[in-house]
Amino acid sequence: MALGLIALFVAYPAIGVGVVLVVGVGAFAWRAEQRREAQRRAERLLGYSLGDLDGLTGAEFEKWVTAVLEGAGIPAENIRDRGDFGVDVVASVGRVRVGIQVKRLSGSVGNSAVQEALAGSSYHDCSLAAVVTQSRFTSAARKQAARARVPVLLVDRKRIHDLARLVQEFARSGKAI
Repeated sequence: MALGLIALFVAYPAIGVGVVLVVGVGAFAWRAEQRREAQRRAERLLGYSLGDLDGLTGAEFEKWVTAVLEGAGIPAENIRDRGDFGVDVVASVGRVRVGIQVKRLSGSVGNSAVQEALAGSSYHDCSLAAVVTQSRFTSAARKQAARARVPVLLVDRKRIHDLARLVQEFARSGKAI
């Protein structure tokens, strides 16, 4: 087949260029549709708008985070009732454990949440820490997460609908995204 394509390009260069353009445009359109479908799946999986998340209690938001991770095939456990020591959810991606501090707040999340995530992750033998909020992070929280010895993933309202993917990529790479 490859030789046939080469012969086509040599014998009929204009047709060859046309074939390349059609294939390229088709591949681009296919990839764009794949991205749109992934977004639709995520929206169905999450089932909540940002407004819905803003209306949840802290405990409901923790349950939602756990459900989203489990729905994406990531084993996750809400440990709120067992003395969380700074993390609310422990997720496992392969052998990597991620301690997740969940904050459902109306205001910005500060660096104390990062400190809690780091302390709780250590206590629960997690090699990575994360803080998830439907709100935003202060610059102090971002700075502390960036400078921590243990990698810390921050997921705010701009990225909340990519939560499962971000946790998977974070656990696989060990680097905050």
